[in-house]
Amino acid sequence: MTSRALSRTEGRVAARAAATASVGAALIHFAVTPAHWGVWLPSGIFFASIAVFQLIWAFLVWTRPPAVLLAAGVMANTGFAVLWVWSRTAGEPFGPNAGEPEPVQAAGICALLLECYIVMGAAWAWFRGERAALVSGFGSALVLLGANTVVAAAVTAGVASGLQGHNHHHDGSDAAPSGHPAPHSDHHNHSEPAVPLDARVTQPSTAPAPAAPALPLTEPPHDTNGEHPHDE
Repeated sequence: MTSRALSRTEGRVAARAAATASVGAALIHFAVTPAHWGVWLPSGIFFASIAVFQLIWAFLVWTRPPAVLLAAGVMANTGFAVLWVWSRTAGEPFGPNAGEPEPVQAAGICALLLECYIVMGAAWAWFRGERAALVSGFGSALVLLGANTVVAAAVTAGVASGLQGHNHHHDGSDAAPSGHPAPHSDHHNHSEPAVPLDARVTQPSTAPAPAAPALPLTEPPHDTNGEHPHDE
């Protein structure tokens, strides 16, 4: 069998489709690495290592891959997928957020989709091996075109989600340390100074003041001649 015919076997087509998906998954992991790096350094190194492995594996698998390389791709990407599901349900096993489930984002879903694609393609190529049947040139091109279309859509959504998460991590200056957004100040509103809740405000006494004693009535002064003055 010629090398050109060998490249159109169903196993080789499946391996190349898996390699394409591996490149896409690597790009998504590269995109989310800075966000994980900023949270915890070992987490960023781990995601960068996954991306490098998937990228190198893709280039090696594109040519005639040995069975051990296909098996490594199946086991590694299965482990990546299981770890993603675990971190979204039971939480990360290590790190500052251990035991807290991570939020499900588009980047993780797209990477998971591509890793499942890698496992299926590599497993099929590994299983068929030398027994793989020939595929027509049109069929091979159609399979690779479909794989490239799926990978391109997943990479676009995944990278955009990963970069958006990275920007939120660095531009979160208006977030409070507890993770809740801090209230925005409005320069048009004049706020009064806060009063402690336990402060007791004393009200002035409203008891009525005692009434002044009535002045005694005085007789009009007598005239020196003993006569009372009369109003005129």
